[in-house]
Amino acid sequence: MSVSSPSATASQPPSPDIQQLVGLLGSLMPLLLRFQSQTFQPQTLEQPFQTMQGNFQSNLQGNFAAPNPALDRQAAENLIGDMIAESLRTLSTYLETNAGLHAGLESCVPIVTQAAHRFAARDYAEAFNLIWLTYRAIETIRAADPRIPLPRAASDQTSSSIH
Repeated sequence: MSVSSPSATASQPPSPDIQQLVGLLGSLMPLLLRFQSQTFQPQTLEQPFQTMQGNFQSNLQGNFAAPNPALDRQAAENLIGDMIAESLRTLSTYLETNAGLHAGLESCVPIVTQAAHRFAARDYAEAFNLIWLTYRAIETIRAADPRIPLPRAASDQTSSSIH
């Protein structure tokens, strides 16, 4: 199963659901910080984030023009597109490796295929929803057989580290 390139449909106008996704992503950061704070000491978490945020703002002031809503929207679309593309690659690799080995996983293949089609059509909200449904289905199947690996195991095997 292959995933189309996001640049293949770059000339199409953005989906109206993109703002909904931007809102979801905006609310995701506090949730992630809360999860991390349950694992780590709050002081340990806050200091690096504040330092990183200060460095980022300094770089923005020194290297970029004033905030631009059109650029912000394009950056959000690119971020969402990259996240969806990476999730599709992970799920594709995972299902290619595991669907024939574990009962039930083959039922996820049509969902991921449909998500890839929605992604190619730049319907990011529906692609994101279908990816979520796939992860939910995989967890349901894994609940019955915990020996089934996590999808991120497929991603870990194929991704390279950032240096």
